Amino acid sequence: MSVMKTTRDVRGVGLSIPRPDGPEKVTGHVQYVADIKPKGLLHAKLLRSPHAHARIVSIDVSKARALPGVRAVLTAADIPELKRKAPTRAHAVLAIDRAVFAGQPVAAVAADEPAIAEEALDLIEVQYEVLAAAVDPLQSMLAGAPPVADRGTEADTSEALAHSAVAMAKGEVSDKKGANVSQTSHVKRGDVAKGFAESDVVIEHTYRVPMVHQGYLEPHAVLAEWDTWGNLTLWASTQGSFNTRSEVADVLGIEENRVKVIPVECGGGFGGKIRALCEPITALLARATGRPVRYVMTRREELEAGMPAPQVIIRLKTGAKRDGTLMALEAETVLESGAFSGTVLAVSAVFLGSLYKFPAFDIKGSEVLTHKPSVAAYRAPVAPQTIYAIDSQMESLARALGLDSVEFRARHLSRPGEPMVNDQPWASNGGHEVLARAAAHPFWKERAKWKAGSNGRGLRGTGIALGGWLGGLQPTGATVKLNPDGSLSVLTGQVDIAGTNIALAQIAASSYGVDIEKVKITTGDTDVAPMTGLSAGSKTIYTVGAAVMQAAQDAKRQTLEIAAGELEAAVHDLEIVDGRVVVRGVPDRGITLTQIGKKGNAYMSKVPPVLGTAHPAFSQQAPAFAAQIARIEVDPDTGELTLHEFVVVQDAGRAINPLGVEGQMQGGAVQSLGIALTEALSYDDKGRLTNPSLLDYRKLTAADLPNIETIIVEVPSPAGPFGARGVGEPPIVPAPAAIANALEDAIGIRLTECPMTSERIAMALVAKGAATSRPV
Repeated sequence: MSVMKTTRDVRGVGLSIPRPDGPEKVTGHVQYVADIKPKGLLHAKLLRSPHAHARIVSIDVSKARALPGVRAVLTAADIPELKRKAPTRAHAVLAIDRAVFAGQPVAAVAADEPAIAEEALDLIEVQYEVLAAAVDPLQSMLAGAPPVADRGTEADTSEALAHSAVAMAKGEVSDKKGANVSQTSHVKRGDVAKGFAESDVVIEHTYRVPMVHQGYLEPHAVLAEWDTWGNLTLWASTQGSFNTRSEVADVLGIEENRVKVIPVECGGGFGGKIRALCEPITALLARATGRPVRYVMTRREELEAGMPAPQVIIRLKTGAKRDGTLMALEAETVLESGAFSGTVLAVSAVFLGSLYKFPAFDIKGSEVLTHKPSVAAYRAPVAPQTIYAIDSQMESLARALGLDSVEFRARHLSRPGEPMVNDQPWASNGGHEVLARAAAHPFWKERAKWKAGSNGRGLRGTGIALGGWLGGLQPTGATVKLNPDGSLSVLTGQVDIAGTNIALAQIAASSYGVDIEKVKITTGDTDVAPMTGLSAGSKTIYTVGAAVMQAAQDAKRQTLEIAAGELEAAVHDLEIVDGRVVVRGVPDRGITLTQIGKKGNAYMSKVPPVLGTAHPAFSQQAPAFAAQIARIEVDPDTGELTLHEFVVVQDAGRAINPLGVEGQMQGGAVQSLGIALTEALSYDDKGRLTNPSLLDYRKLTAADLPNIETIIVEVPSPAGPFGARGVGEPPIVPAPAAIANALEDAIGIRLTECPMTSERIAMALVAKGAATSRPV
């Protein structure tokens, strides 16, 4: 492990440390679910509906079951645990009598080889009665639209709580719902009509961001095996072992302590692997065959039947006085949830009405079901789409009023302690500091020079945007053990997706008083690890890090108490220095950590082993903000946009591992730029995906991007370990708005729909030319 020493903390916190698993990953030595091959392994495949909405008239699996090498074929009729009105996608293991999206599983096969399972799928005969499909969310809300969910199905709000811990006040959820509207919300303050009447400038746009895929490299994968006692073991690519255990046990109707989840190396998730997807059906196939069964989704299945981010449509109207005073905001938000409920509806309302201080607002939101795959989180779910709308509006208002857009934002940006739309106060955050640091960057200060400096016919522009994330909360636990060799072993159940184990080791090292090389982090399975929350919502370091810090402090306390007895000294006179507990001012009088560790493991020893524990719960969030600057150039003939420079400024609270923080900032920015420029899951009017491969679903690559500059701002969080905040979510938020703002600077047109492709830009330029050529 290569460690770059800094002057901040020689033990752990503040060091820039490369991921030690990096070489194993790039050389292909890391073991994923697809690499595990137990004795007797069977391979699973799923037969999926080709129709977005169809009644299943009949299923004949006799030929498939007769195929040599096939060990099980299951339909809904073979699974007594299945029930109508499934509250989540996980509970709808197989379609019962109606397929509600193209790609929904209707039958499952387990066979000796993948090719045999594929052949068996071809032998299953399904007769469908194709029904009208609700594909457009706005049309799906109207009376008479084809129904998606069974009548009486309850909405699922667990996703919102898992990510952001946003609580809306009672009475803000409406019971008045249109067709296929599974959830609604409504927050209001002040006299909106009066505010607009007194405004000198009123701007209204409708913003649209389509469904997009999270883009993780490893598809969903799981290996299931039952023992002779009826206990289930799952080797899973998951973002939360305990969450997966709970959901699978609930679906199968068994006790949680009969399910063990072993978190295998997760090749990316970004929110898409929070919920159980293929674990229940794989477990059922394993139970039916009495053998281990593995299921790995294909890339096509991921795109057609994964759990993408929702389509978001926001109609936003804002008004301001000529002197720049904000007056009123009115919004209607539609979140397309696909065939099952599960969006983070409250988050959009909070950012629309709370980020900037509008004295009057009226914000309505609807979660709408359609005959498409159900959605899941995607790194700061709904925040990029919401900030795209509200930041664009702030930029447009500033331009219309002739004001500096950064000064205009800073004037109205909420501060800690001021109320959000749900009347909860904003927690401590560095929003103002981040915006000020971005405004001081040369790219922003020299934007006029950049705009005028084109050597060709390209149209140049610079855009800036500010966004963030509220931060999630979840109780968690950790243990820290002193080993006989003087090293520390840290045990958590948190799944390391983004290199968080390195940061946790750094926290343990600094909290206990040893060097980082003396700390080993282990992610345990659900049978042995302390209860640990999801790796999601930018809360791993904030919550699990706090648990590790407290457990390390507990272990240190125990260590000093043992040393005090051995040295006949007071605990408060002792300190840990270079692997020894010594008396302050008397460095020759001490005992090594190795000696203490060995005493705790010696036969007939009266010295107890050192085992620090912590299991905190949390009530205080730590919002984190990021600002991004984009320098672009547009070809006026083709609409091609070239991104020349991109800057990310972000508040990390305290950068536990600056190298890791910078990696999160750059990775999130790339995903944000993908939403802004190229990505969209496209469906035809029958609800079928038209771009189900990475040849057609355009993700950005290194060849598309300039160097991404990162600037870390540190405004310590009062409750975070060493002042740290979550860093994973904020960098995916601002880019769509920053690109849209840069485009308006370059071509004088406000684009309100993502992705902002060359075709869309070219069409806007043509429309602008046609409009300006007409006689007045």
